[in-house]
Amino acid sequence: MKVAVDMISAGSGFGRSAGAMVVYYAGLLRGLLDVPSVKEIVALVSPWNDGLAVPDDSRVRVATCSKLPRGRAGRIAYEQTMLPLLAARSGADVLLSTCNVKPLVWTRPSVVVLQSLQYLHFPSSFSRVRSTYLKAAVRLSLHAADAVITVSEWERTQAIELFGLDPSRVVTVHHGVSGAFAGRSPEPAAAERPQVAGGDPYVLMVSTLYGFKNHRRLIAAFANVVQRHHLSHRLVLVGGDADVTRVQLSELAENHGIGSRVILTGALPHDDIPCLVAHADAVAYPSLYETFGLPVLEAMAFGRPLVTSDHGAMAEVAGGAAQLVRADDVGSIAQGIAAVLLDVDRRHELMAAGPVRASQFTWEACATKTAAVLENAVSTHGRGRPAAARMVLGGRRESGRPLG
Repeated sequence: MKVAVDMISAGSGFGRSAGAMVVYYAGLLRGLLDVPSVKEIVALVSPWNDGLAVPDDSRVRVATCSKLPRGRAGRIAYEQTMLPLLAARSGADVLLSTCNVKPLVWTRPSVVVLQSLQYLHFPSSFSRVRSTYLKAAVRLSLHAADAVITVSEWERTQAIELFGLDPSRVVTVHHGVSGAFAGRSPEPAAAERPQVAGGDPYVLMVSTLYGFKNHRRLIAAFANVVQRHHLSHRLVLVGGDADVTRVQLSELAENHGIGSRVILTGALPHDDIPCLVAHADAVAYPSLYETFGLPVLEAMAFGRPLVTSDHGAMAEVAGGAAQLVRADDVGSIAQGIAAVLLDVDRRHELMAAGPVRASQFTWEACATKTAAVLENAVSTHGRGRPAAARMVLGGRRESGRPLG
């Protein structure tokens, strides 16, 4: 099976200092190379990709989208016109559309990975034009694809209800934990300690500054904790500006009397993140809405006490190995932070449980299940909608329930 992989639809979400899509591509493509049915991968990349997240392997052929515009509108037009031509010329058996939308003119076997639904619930984080486009294009893409991959079971339920999808066509495939985190000791050498907090202990959150990521409530909760318990910790917020800016969050921290305690680093290269996570006293990720939440997985992999939301995909991924809080309640977030910093027994419990839970999420499993969905799309295309729930994974027939 020759698989064409769309690596341009993530747009600005794919870059050395961007979000989770770099981790997704790197982990998935390496994993697919270990699946016997995958004979070749055609990576459809931007001209400025520079090899990012593309494995160095003879079975990976890079197809550069040489005339791809840098602007979002131009990229979208390219995705719907030129991208399918490149995929067709490559002789691909199936197209894996990795970020919510597929080329609607592509009539060969296709699978769409639904990475996000935030645009439906937090329109203020998206421009009106972008939100309008996504509402139409995502719905059309999901219905036109042979199968849809969701990245959590919670998202699967949401997608079926929101878009009226046939449940047998929707398959849950969890992400894996990055190789930079998997198998690493939760207590790295002190010599590696980052100086971002000036040597002080710190609570860390890694996320682009979207409103739904909930940085404002986190700052208020952190102020509550450090002032009430006289802690010396700092709050390190890693991420570039979006609909919320570092200037706004800095002013908020000043208003709460902790301006010097909140460090806003801006976007950092992915390679810098593991060390920051490994040395954090705790990791906070009280997002209001996530379809998966890689920072949850990465914190657990390093055995860092984690505070995250008690609903949606975050609770699903954490699986009891985190301090769960009500993300819309500053007091609840504050109680969660205090628990993981001050309750020794709870800290140790989470530090032990995290790596065990994270080890259940591998890119090998993600790639194996993704390949099974792709194979099914190829074998059933043109014969009606595939029954995804009857596909064979790991030599065992799954019937009567969704995979994942």
